[in-house]
Amino acid sequence: MIQVLMSTYNGKDYLREQIDSILSQDCEEKADVKLKLLIRDDGSKDGTQEILRKYAAKYPDQVNWYQGENIGVIKSFFDLIEKSDEKADYYAFSDQDDYWHKEKLRAGIEKIKEMSKKYQQEKDKYIGFSEKNSVYLKVPLLYCCSPLLVDENLKEIDNEMTRKNKIPSFENAVVENIVTGCTIVMNKTLRDMAKKQPPKFTVMHDWWFYLLASCYGELYFDEKQLISYRQHGTNTVGYNTSKLKEFKDRVKRFKGNRRNITNQLKDFVRIYELYLKDEPDNSVFKAKKTKQKIHIAKMLVKYSGKPGFIIKRAGLLKKTGIYRQRKVDNIIFKIILLSGSY
Repeated sequence: MIQVLMSTYNGKDYLREQIDSILSQDCEEKADVKLKLLIRDDGSKDGTQEILRKYAAKYPDQVNWYQGENIGVIKSFFDLIEKSDEKADYYAFSDQDDYWHKEKLRAGIEKIKEMSKKYQQEKDKYIGFSEKNSVYLKVPLLYCCSPLLVDENLKEIDNEMTRKNKIPSFENAVVENIVTGCTIVMNKTLRDMAKKQPPKFTVMHDWWFYLLASCYGELYFDEKQLISYRQHGTNTVGYNTSKLKEFKDRVKRFKGNRRNITNQLKDFVRIYELYLKDEPDNSVFKAKKTKQKIHIAKMLVKYSGKPGFIIKRAGLLKKTGIYRQRKVDNIIFKIILLSGSY
């Protein structure tokens, strides 16, 4: 079973179309995986709740929702993780205003199944047993895809920006997020990790899952565009469609996010220590490559905001291979890091 987790806030304009596209997924028909939808409303005042009531009444076996206080999108999604179904095999995030192509969830499920196979061959390392003696994979796995930008009427936007050929890795995740939350499909292990130790601070919920999967497990970035990502005036997070707008926004994010990224990494390191304390024999947490990745995060935190140590920071860049996806971004980032203002 796959459970889709949706957060809503004043979303009545496009909500029906979004829910209908989720309920029309072909994952049960073609992948034998049933679908359920759990929705948390974050204190809407536009009548969103009435729409949710109608869908829950019409599809009682598939759709459930609950009312929450207004806590913002990040906390809302982590609350959904907390209340998600323990019996699910896969989980996905959903916004309230997009349109999912019918094969979206199936593509994620099939890829996660494929990724799981190689770890299942090394049972001693990667297969564990729960208190109820059920078998589980220790490795967190994440699938995401490239979003197709569309306008309010789902018409494709002429996008000047190139968003293909993404290279996901922890060395990228420490300084940049390439994972769009509403495209995520994850295995139960990744969900369990996030539920067990939720962050005290993260820039965005999808960025946290990018960090978790790239540090402790594996993720796959699908260049296929399996979601129509609606751009409109009330988006919580959206994409720019022109080079000029994109450049201005990147400069703004560089200035505003520098300390936030450091605080996010501080919390990531803190939670790693908790994982290790709780499961000292877990091969994923004690693996050499995991410790190397955590060391990168620690060093970035250590040298953040300190004008000195330029030689140390230069060595960090050279040894670790930290990077941002775009060439210009990468140059700007390296200058900022070397100057000690990151």
